[in-house]
Amino acid sequence: MNLTFRRFNPLLALAASVIAVLLVGCAPSVKVRSDADPGVNMSQYQSYDFFSQLGVEGDSYSNLVGRHFRDAISSQMDMRGYSKSDTPQLQINVSIGAEEKVRVNTYQDPYLYGGYYGGHGYGYMGSPWGYPTTTRTTVSQYTEANVYIDMVDASEHKLVWQGVATFTLTDKMQEQLRETVYNTVDKVFAKYPVPAPATK
Repeated sequence: MNLTFRRFNPLLALAASVIAVLLVGCAPSVKVRSDADPGVNMSQYQSYDFFSQLGVEGDSYSNLVGRHFRDAISSQMDMRGYSKSDTPQLQINVSIGAEEKVRVNTYQDPYLYGGYYGGHGYGYMGSPWGYPTTTRTTVSQYTEANVYIDMVDASEHKLVWQGVATFTLTDKMQEQLRETVYNTVDKVFAKYPVPAPATK
């Protein structure tokens, strides 16, 4: 019986781990929280409409953003049995906040330092594989976005429910604007007190 042994290649192992990290980093996670007035039953409302101008329809935003939010939220509200009305019981607003942040990553790099490439492949003491290590730090800037969906009791003029989505804004999300808006609204309404009926 012939057995073939392959020598462990630390460079391939490093490449595989880097690819895994990048794949995870390319799937932005959305954190959602919601808050409701404990004295209000959201199912008591039957009609809704939007503020005449949403927070996302100001001078700093494209009208297309507001249209996507109106369509996505209307779909969620209609699904739950609400009707759009000129004299609504609920008025809905959408606003966005963004904050520039800094991410610092520190990691050990055993391959790009010392005499590994110049030696005979036997390595050195000081790292898990016998190779010298050095600590590397990368600093990157990113934008954290917060989307606020507010529902206001039209007769009492008070906030009765708010859903907030927080995520890291990427170039891809900005390029696929409609998909980003609909995905965000779907995740926020998963926390809404009145659930959507199960689809058959």
